[in-house]
Amino acid sequence: MLKNVSLIKIKLNGKQSWRLLGPDGRRVRAFEVFAKTLERRSINTRANYCRWLAQFIDYLFEVAVWTPIDSGGNVNSDTLVDVIEAYDDYLVLGSNSGKEIARRVNETLPSPRMSQSSSSIQHTAIRSFLKLSERIRVQMLEVTELGIGVAHIDDQKLLVGVGNRHDILSFQRRAMIANSMLAGVISGGPKLIEESILPTSMPDVTYEHERAFPFDKLVGALGFLKTYRDKALYALCGACGCRISEALQLLWEDVHTKLQTVQLVDFKSRPNCQAYLALLPEQRDRLVWKGRSTSTTLLIEPFATMFFEALALYLRHEYIPHGRHNFVFQYTRDGEQGMPYFLAAASSRNGVLRRATKLAKIEDIEGPHSLRHMYGSYLLNYFPRPDGTYGLPLGLVQKLMGHRQAKDTAKYARYDRDLLKAELQYANMMVFKNGKVRSIAQLKHAALLSRLAEVEADIEQEKGRGND
Repeated sequence: MLKNVSLIKIKLNGKQSWRLLGPDGRRVRAFEVFAKTLERRSINTRANYCRWLAQFIDYLFEVAVWTPIDSGGNVNSDTLVDVIEAYDDYLVLGSNSGKEIARRVNETLPSPRMSQSSSSIQHTAIRSFLKLSERIRVQMLEVTELGIGVAHIDDQKLLVGVGNRHDILSFQRRAMIANSMLAGVISGGPKLIEESILPTSMPDVTYEHERAFPFDKLVGALGFLKTYRDKALYALCGACGCRISEALQLLWEDVHTKLQTVQLVDFKSRPNCQAYLALLPEQRDRLVWKGRSTSTTLLIEPFATMFFEALALYLRHEYIPHGRHNFVFQYTRDGEQGMPYFLAAASSRNGVLRRATKLAKIEDIEGPHSLRHMYGSYLLNYFPRPDGTYGLPLGLVQKLMGHRQAKDTAKYARYDRDLLKAELQYANMMVFKNGKVRSIAQLKHAALLSRLAEVEADIEQEKGRGND
């Protein structure tokens, strides 16, 4: 929730963008320059980056209320470093921070108390802003030195103390201090980046068990969903580990009911598709693709069967054939029936899944993305193989999840060796084989026996080499 600034939606070259207004109601030009550079990014990236930068600038304004300044109305460099350094603590720890600045800001602008990983992700937007601002500043200085123009950062006089003296209102003074602080951040950007005051590396990039949806409880949670559409949507996410955006943009031509297969196709690869041409420009702008490297999917049971069963019922009872587009998932409520469902607000869709998980008595689930974590963990650790072992090779899991790099896949799952350390974390999971339910404890036991057999075979080979 922003306190000192206002984030306003605008249209920029036919696409959704944002404008930031300061406490005096004037536009923050530096923010707009940054927002314009995001034009080619997906709408989700644009929205997140603008919101994260707005929160950072809001923080600067809040700090400016009590920040000491010099006689010229500027913030000294040491104070500036302290302010920026405290931002990460403010986001994560709030009142529990060891930094006084973070605690003081928290008193009047409560911290969101986010995780360290979420905070690190937000810093990517701020660091991008710093890099852009510094690049522009250097270019303008070069132009000035050549005598072509005069260096100018912002018409709001981010560099305070220039111009005639006159009395100002308290909110204007606060804005000037904050803008001075922002100017210091801009000019010191690369130095701050090198000093890693705003960290972007996460403390643990490996798979986190608690982020995965409990395998054995997904069937029950799907049963609490009220529409066949939602049952089919989330069963698909569980069956192939796709991102929710990929599932929502599925077209009927991508679903092969006879073969019981599904393809996930980048909308950019078929620009003249009627489904996309039927959308308004601002609707097309909301199509997103996170760079999935393959359209191939591997549907796992029992969610694959549940998907095709729910899809058939959805097509029979809820789907409205209209000929305008062929998106599989569409609105079912009155007034918006037939519209592509990917246009719905993420908060509304996530609320549907959240209610179902609550009824299923499942806690601490991070939305539909937890289904992707579940899928990755299952493939890498527990997928039964013809030779009696469990778990697919990382390279194959990488392909099935659409990752371009193996390190991205590693964020979702661990290798089999971690089964030796896992105890209660997998107690509520199970797998299906030959129509029978096997507890994860049984499967883990089988996996360990398989590993033991491999170790024994290696020992025998070593003995054989020793005898030779």
